[in-house]
Amino acid sequence: MQNADLILDGCRVPEADRLPGARSFRDTAAILRRTRSGVAWQAVGVMLAAYEIARGYAVGREQFGRPIAKFQMVQDLLVRMLGNATACLGMVARLAQLQDAGQYRDEHSALAKAYCATRMRETVGWGRELMAGNGILLDYDIGRFVADAEAIYSYEGTREINTLIVGRAATGVGAFV
Repeated sequence: MQNADLILDGCRVPEADRLPGARSFRDTAAILRRTRSGVAWQAVGVMLAAYEIARGYAVGREQFGRPIAKFQMVQDLLVRMLGNATACLGMVARLAQLQDAGQYRDEHSALAKAYCATRMRETVGWGRELMAGNGILLDYDIGRFVADAEAIYSYEGTREINTLIVGRAATGVGAFV
């Protein structure tokens, strides 16, 4: 994602070129609410893909005359990956239900984005760990997911910003500085 500073000095935007209905930051926040939920879904997709790649690798990679999937700690990593992906899938599915019911609020998407993006980083890290040195090679895709996870983790608000949104809703007190 490219970022740049834009300075518009003496610029007039005709009414026909303005975003319809966008009059305040509250209108922008409504867009962020929807895009944050999309980012949470992206995180789930990355986790599931990382799990599938790591699982396939574990079943197919042999060490000491047997697939590494037969080693306890490899199974532990796969179970952790699957647990994170499954929990986050449940969260984003519930988020979609809230959207459909018209009960969806900023803190719902902020929680899903913060939680799922954090679990995604953890999950792809475990996939990379499971694959050892091969986990950084593009031939196996897990390294690409590690890089993707860093981008997904940061956009549509950092974990800290989304945490403040959820914290304000949970306590009734804003902690933004």
